[in-house]
Amino acid sequence: MRTAVLIVDDEQDARDFCLQVLHELGYEADAAESAEQALSLLSTGNFDIVLADVRMPGMSGLDLLKVVKQDHPPIDVVMMTGYGTIASAVQAIKQGAYDYLTKPLKLEDLRRILQRVVEKQELSTENRLLREQLKAHRGFANLVGTSPRMQKVYRLILKVAPKRHPVLIVGESGTGKELVARAIHAYSPWNKNPFVPVDCGALTPALIESELFGHVRGAFTGAVQTRQGLLAAAEGGAVFLDEIAELPVELQAKLLRSLQEREIKPIGSNARTRLDARIIAATNQDLSVAIRRGDFRKELFFRLDVVSIKLPALREHKSDIPLLAHYFIERHGGADGATVDVSCEAMSRLMSYDWPGNVRELENCIQRALALGSGPLIQVRDLPSNLLHHVGSPTEGEVMPTLKEQERRAILQALETTQGDRIRAARLLGIGKTTIYRKIHEYRIEPKSDAGSPS
Repeated sequence: MRTAVLIVDDEQDARDFCLQVLHELGYEADAAESAEQALSLLSTGNFDIVLADVRMPGMSGLDLLKVVKQDHPPIDVVMMTGYGTIASAVQAIKQGAYDYLTKPLKLEDLRRILQRVVEKQELSTENRLLREQLKAHRGFANLVGTSPRMQKVYRLILKVAPKRHPVLIVGESGTGKELVARAIHAYSPWNKNPFVPVDCGALTPALIESELFGHVRGAFTGAVQTRQGLLAAAEGGAVFLDEIAELPVELQAKLLRSLQEREIKPIGSNARTRLDARIIAATNQDLSVAIRRGDFRKELFFRLDVVSIKLPALREHKSDIPLLAHYFIERHGGADGATVDVSCEAMSRLMSYDWPGNVRELENCIQRALALGSGPLIQVRDLPSNLLHHVGSPTEGEVMPTLKEQERRAILQALETTQGDRIRAARLLGIGKTTIYRKIHEYRIEPKSDAGSPS
């Protein structure tokens, strides 16, 4: 839908000029010769922007501004003023006007300000829609994303949750493997029972056996009392073995025996207790390679890999980045209740980066931006330096692309992903549709399809 502008001016020539220019620029436009008539049109029409003269007979432009901001808050107001009344225009901005133009109007100034208003409104709409999507999607155990790849993950979670089969979660570091494990447990019939996470890579070989299986008093030096292992502590619930590939090979054999016999034997004890916990394991390694190296037991792999869930890297579902960014803004934005959004330029940088640290790196990036930012918008300057300069790893002798070339490549990639649909590409990049049309024209990009062309 095209942006609708209401021109309010008591001078016929000014109204005619604005109407002609706005129609040529592709806007819908209507005109009123007084503030009173403008209010009547606003009550029945659907306008996005009001372009109003400051001085008019009867109700002034400033009085009109007050009513518009009170009764039609989504509408942005741009004031028009002669050089002798600039002080009034400045006062109007303090009262909520978006900006002002000086008369006689210049075509380029009018085009530029209206374009800025449109981009601001589109950004606001995009951010509102993203927040609504978050509200609609919240509740899936803190997993966020609506891309086809994430939808596939959700379907697998819901399918395996009601069953007691072991699950192996595979994915790069930072993709959210523990969140998936918690989601499986949360949607299982045993969600009231314990969920016990174990980081196999963080414990020394001397400790991990005792942590998993427990020990009896006197089993080794320092064992001054009997201790229950984590496998037994998760009775009726789930044990999450994170980074299972880091488990020493000798302990892999003991874990395999426990899984096969459904029994736990603490260190130093001949008594066995029943293993009544579901096993969910995760790794960021290729276990088939670890098996060939002799670092992982093939039998344990087959025992754990009854159901496998592969998490995509963030670079493989970049369409979820805006939703994830707003989720982290809401999560880490503080208790003051202030709304924080992401500027078009900053979102474009987030979309063009490959995120080697995946969702965890994106969360850290947003936290940093919230800590360093000073306004209601996260700007490019608030992002980490690696996002500002990252364009991939150039080969020897290759020239680093300019920022404009990076932007052009990001737009081309988005258009290719959306098969030339410019509106969807704009959403993917986190920019307004007006911006992407302008950039396509500026960079002389020829999309493969005319999908998303303005009507």
